[in-house]
Amino acid sequence: MNNSLLLALDDSGREVILMGKGIGFNKSIGNHLKSEDIEKVFVLKDRSISKNIIRLASEIDSTYFELAKQVIDYAIEAYGMVMMEHIYLGLTDHLSFAVKRYQEGILIQNFYTQTLKRFNPKEFKVGLYALQLVREQLHVELPQDEAGNIAFHFINAQTNNSYSTDNKTIFETVQGILDIVKYNFSILYNEEGIGYTRFITHLRFFAQRLVNGSQDLYEYEDSFYTHVIESCKREYDCVRKIGIFIQEKFDSRLSRQEEMYLTVHIHRILEEYTHQNKK
Repeated sequence: MNNSLLLALDDSGREVILMGKGIGFNKSIGNHLKSEDIEKVFVLKDRSISKNIIRLASEIDSTYFELAKQVIDYAIEAYGMVMMEHIYLGLTDHLSFAVKRYQEGILIQNFYTQTLKRFNPKEFKVGLYALQLVREQLHVELPQDEAGNIAFHFINAQTNNSYSTDNKTIFETVQGILDIVKYNFSILYNEEGIGYTRFITHLRFFAQRLVNGSQDLYEYEDSFYTHVIESCKREYDCVRKIGIFIQEKFDSRLSRQEEMYLTVHIHRILEEYTHQNKK
């Protein structure tokens, strides 16, 4: 699939995805691999994860898969974190998207950075390590707030994380928001699209903050916020409906920052829907 990923058959004839630095270089059908060349094996029993890894491999440079694995290995070795496999997919996509945003001059402040430093210091340190690798290997200086965004991936992906008992509420919240967007615009989601994947990831983190009572209601507003709201008016109207849903479910309002995030994500969802229909 790329220099870091191979689709292969194991000794039992099962389809697997193999991850390893340079593992795909100069390989072709019929090649046999040594076990020492393989760093990670994904058995294709979870079709949704494997399908999304295959899709990402066609769209994202293999460098980001290697970076993500280095960061995950650090979290496991330094802090003994036990991770669910979707972290490999989510973190790879996030790192690629963060660098792209930075290169396009789009910087979105994370107002939860200080909260994460205090309540999730291990995950935040993993986020700082990721920024260090990006700086050393890609020569890109991501802002420290990005360490907080990365930390959320590790909070969410740990099998023993503190949010596990609230999964039902998180699921209901995510599904509720997806339904509001779907029926508001009368669309069908392209569940294989990058925009949809990112929207789901964002909604999961957002729902966790609501359940945990850690949403920051700081009245954030700047020229970028104003530009987004004014240029995406129908998306923002939908976000206001989401705000009513959140008020009724959690007795909490949306922050301006969250309004902006949701507006941008919905805009991308609509772009994907339009592009898919044209095809």
